[in-house]
Amino acid sequence: MTNQIILSKRGEAITDSRTVAEKFGKRHEHIMRKIESLMSDLDEIKYPKNETLKFTKKEAEYRGTFFNIYEMNREAFSLLVMSFTGKKALEWKIKFNKAFYAMEKALTQLAFNQQSEMWLAQREQAKLIRQEETDIIKDFVSYATAQGSTKAQFYYKHITMAVYKCLGLIQYKHPKLRETLDMMQTSQLILAEMVARKSLEKYMANGENYRVVFVLVKGDLEAFASSFLV
Repeated sequence: MTNQIILSKRGEAITDSRTVAEKFGKRHEHIMRKIESLMSDLDEIKYPKNETLKFTKKEAEYRGTFFNIYEMNREAFSLLVMSFTGKKALEWKIKFNKAFYAMEKALTQLAFNQQSEMWLAQREQAKLIRQEETDIIKDFVSYATAQGSTKAQFYYKHITMAVYKCLGLIQYKHPKLRETLDMMQTSQLILAEMVARKSLEKYMANGENYRVVFVLVKGDLEAFASSFLV
């Protein structure tokens, strides 16, 4: 299961009953029964089928075990958790609402980007910069391995995440982060990846220990971001 509480499916922001049960401290069976009771009540009041509130039953698998879950959009989630009370429930309602908003914003930007010739041209430039950064990270992996690192391959992920973190970007599995950035964010990402590349080159040329190199690169990224991010 993913740690991400809101996912994108069929171009819509959704969560599911298992995630809700886990985060709100409820038994999944209880959440399933509550959803089915709500669906029955909606039928009784003849809630229009073409409305935006959606509960969708799916089969899920976790470590070889198969079970049913309900996927739900923001409207369905809000109805489900309306009766959950207490400080913890309130905290998770806020977290889910923020996550729904962030995902919906990302999906809206994604749709706009796919129709923007200017954004698509900038995206091609960003791909070239990313490839240059990846090439240097590859050199750094070899550099760290030569110095005794046994997990140097993880620096592809660690350096990428350091770049995202310095810019305050949230990485989604779907849709891909880079496809949901606006033109200003993409420009910032291009510059941050250039900083990472140049810093790696400089500190390797200076012969720094690979652990020190990584710390210094993160410091350079944070300094870069602080120069324009409030």
